[in-house]
Amino acid sequence: MKGIVFGLAIVGVMLASIIGAYSMWSETLKVNGVVNTGEVKVAFTGWSCSDQGPDPQLPNSNFNNSEGKDVASCNIEVAEVDSDSNAITLNITIDNAYPGYNPVISLNITNIGTIPVKLYNSTVNADEPLSVSLITPEHTQMHPDDTSTYQISVFVPQSAAENSSYSFTVTLTFAQWNEVTGP
Repeated sequence: MKGIVFGLAIVGVMLASIIGAYSMWSETLKVNGVVNTGEVKVAFTGWSCSDQGPDPQLPNSNFNNSEGKDVASCNIEVAEVDSDSNAITLNITIDNAYPGYNPVISLNITNIGTIPVKLYNSTVNADEPLSVSLITPEHTQMHPDDTSTYQISVFVPQSAAENSSYSFTVTLTFAQWNEVTGP
């Protein structure tokens, strides 16, 4: 009899535990998240050439244009736009150039994206013997709506052939600021 009473007591304790656990109050919290990413986007927003009259000559050289001749010309036009009609490729054409001619092209580049960017990489490819160099600002980081000016110096050396065409390409790649080391 003691065994039956003891058995019933254990069953009663178990039922009380199950009923207590089943009737426990609870509340669940949830978090729903949405992440909207930014956009890296730059464009040419202005450009000019230093040849706005007498032809510019290489400074500190034997070349000079003391007579103020305006023989060569430097023309810049949009070659490619993105889906929003922003200029992303420019063609620069220099006509009637001669040894000593040294135009400098100024390019305004604007961050039209939503996050800061820095210059990640740049390359200059020019036909021999043409000398082309890129002059970058000291700090290349641009916040949204900031504009920086980059310059391209083109020099025609004495070794350039008459009545010839030379070409060059300058490529600028920008990336989000936290992926680029340096200024």
